[in-house]
Amino acid sequence: MPAPYQEKDFEDVIEDYLIKKAGYCRGGSRTAPTDKDAFDRIRCLDPKILLSFIQETQPKEWAYLENLQKEKTEETLLDDLCRALNSEHEGCLKVLRHGFKCFGKTFKVAYFAPASGLNPETQQLYKDNRLTVTRQLHYSDKYEKSIDLVLSLNGLPLVTAELKNPLTGQTVQHAIHQYKNDRDPKDLFFQFKKRT
Repeated sequence: MPAPYQEKDFEDVIEDYLIKKAGYCRGGSRTAPTDKDAFDRIRCLDPKILLSFIQETQPKEWAYLENLQKEKTEETLLDDLCRALNSEHEGCLKVLRHGFKCFGKTFKVAYFAPASGLNPETQQLYKDNRLTVTRQLHYSDKYEKSIDLVLSLNGLPLVTAELKNPLTGQTVQHAIHQYKNDRDPKDLFFQFKKRT
């Protein structure tokens, strides 16, 4: 007889809470098939969410780049972002805090809570951040492995979780074993200071 609660049920509860109570949106995954191919497995980010965030929050910078690059605008921006994320001198945290350069302009990938409520523009930029929760994300272009849960900010994956259910005989030790043995730390998705 199957256990009354499976790992999928645990995922359901977490996703439901984050969407209904914490302001998250559902990210593309096998459980949201309309966007299942949205995640770029080579760059390890969601370009659709990231690009729409930049276009809406930084229209002047976007127009400047689009004027220079024309049909190559998106590709150029994503290439420069990945160069900064993968750099020994920059990396994910610095890019989140300070943005990245592309053709002489600084593009932000996140806005932090303003120190006061006096400036409505900074408050709006903070509200424009897009938090997503993605279930069963296929993160690698090398193989068909997925991670149970990924939390992202404006298309950049930041937090991963392997969920285990003691009612089905799984413990935190199973999750640790899975990260140590079934996940390749050389995979860009898991590289320290570059992505999650």
